[in-house]
Amino acid sequence: MIIFTLFTIIQSQIAQLSLNGEGLKEQLLQVIDENQLDCQTIQLLITRGFGQQILDLITTDQIILESHLQCAKQSIQNDLLQLESLKKRFTNHENHVLIKPIILWAQSRANILIKVKFAHRIDAPAYISVKNHQIQYLNEKLQISAESDQNNILTKFYLEIPLLNQIDKTIGWQVESVGTMVLNITKIESKLWLHLSKNKNDKFQIWWDLKEQIGKDMEDFSKMLDNQEDYLKNKKKQQKKGDSSQPSQQQPSSIKTNIFVAFFLKIKQWFNKWF
Repeated sequence: MIIFTLFTIIQSQIAQLSLNGEGLKEQLLQVIDENQLDCQTIQLLITRGFGQQILDLITTDQIILESHLQCAKQSIQNDLLQLESLKKRFTNHENHVLIKPIILWAQSRANILIKVKFAHRIDAPAYISVKNHQIQYLNEKLQISAESDQNNILTKFYLEIPLLNQIDKTIGWQVESVGTMVLNITKIESKLWLHLSKNKNDKFQIWWDLKEQIGKDMEDFSKMLDNQEDYLKNKKKQQKKGDSSQPSQQQPSSIKTNIFVAFFLKIKQWFNKWF
């Protein structure tokens, strides 16, 4: 407390100095003489614009030790580094990175559980300083957003999912382990969904770790996926079978065309030989 009071007094005295006033040297000498001289005092004088006067006192009067000046210089350089770091952080906030978070989902007939991992891929480490989580359900779309300033780089996470069916607008969520959160969604109609999204291009991984915890509904969901996979495989087989049968139907006509071309070439050769 005594040191703080002393430095407050020094600040008050320095604040009363005038750069253009007369007798500035004498004023500085009085401040230095009345107070304990250290690098903090020198730094304060320099930052207030008395740098040239400090150099004059070193070269002519040798009142201020060079070691004090070096100490103040280092302190000012540290302040400049902090300012530069803040400047980079501000610049990076303007040029932020946008990433879609990773989604895992599981369901019962009544609810959907979604695990959100704030990372750029499933096997990458999650961001550790995620904040400003926001979950919204607007126009039948689930919106998930958050941001991180890890390594002084602003990274924004955003994902919008047009849900397959309607849900209750009240969505429960909580932050779990580092860089993850879990959503608990209540369905309007109690039934299993084949997909999470209406968009066929959205491919979200299933959260199979909850299969035993949820129980029968996840088993039925697994059967739904298997049936869908079998249906798609059979559909592809039928398409391939249909495509392979088309050339065989066209084959007789192509044979007739080849025979006619060969016959025409023979006649042409015979004509050129005799005429």
